[in-house]
Amino acid sequence: MRAPVRSQVSGCAKRLCTRRQGHTAGRAASIIGAIFSTVRAYPMDDKTAAALRDLLVKERLHELEMAYCRGIDRRDPELIRSIYFDDCVEDHGEAWQGTGSEWVDYIFSGYLLQFEVTAHYVMNEWYKVDGERAQGETHRVSYHRRPNGEEVSAGSRTFNRYECRNGVWKIAYRGVTRDWLLESKAAPPDPAQPKHMILRPSLPGPQDVSYAELSMFGRGPID
Repeated sequence: MRAPVRSQVSGCAKRLCTRRQGHTAGRAASIIGAIFSTVRAYPMDDKTAAALRDLLVKERLHELEMAYCRGIDRRDPELIRSIYFDDCVEDHGEAWQGTGSEWVDYIFSGYLLQFEVTAHYVMNEWYKVDGERAQGETHRVSYHRRPNGEEVSAGSRTFNRYECRNGVWKIAYRGVTRDWLLESKAAPPDPAQPKHMILRPSLPGPQDVSYAELSMFGRGPID
């Protein structure tokens, strides 16, 4: 006997469908809306319902990764703090270990202050979901520029373990390893560049142009 799709979506998946829009939540809402518009009138077997549920979970995990990058680059500590459970472990091997919240305190109290601009990008993502637990490996590229023009770029991977607690998916463990590191010097501005290449600069705080252009992307926790 096939049950309607709504009765086969778990509590954590339902939470994904109903949480408020903000930050990257709009993208998830659009995907979820398209999925349910397509399947609402059709019965669904258990295998298909489970696959749909896992897809919703993976979209949430992707949002957590996007929130980390935006939180770093826009200097929004509460956004980053909100992607971790309180007892989350942030593990950088011998370089640094502590809780997720302690990591936020560490980078915002000193490390990030040396850079006038940072840009973090998520490349490959691969997630595995098993009930109320999930794991993911993400490849990252990060760029840092000091006021004197010194640039530091790095490639890294994160090994994340996620959990769903009380209907909410967050990071329970985040391990980091580095693949490569490159140091360089920024080129001085070239006034001969075409006008369309002279863009508005990215800024690390709430003065960044994105806050004026994107009203749904406020500061603070992801949800």
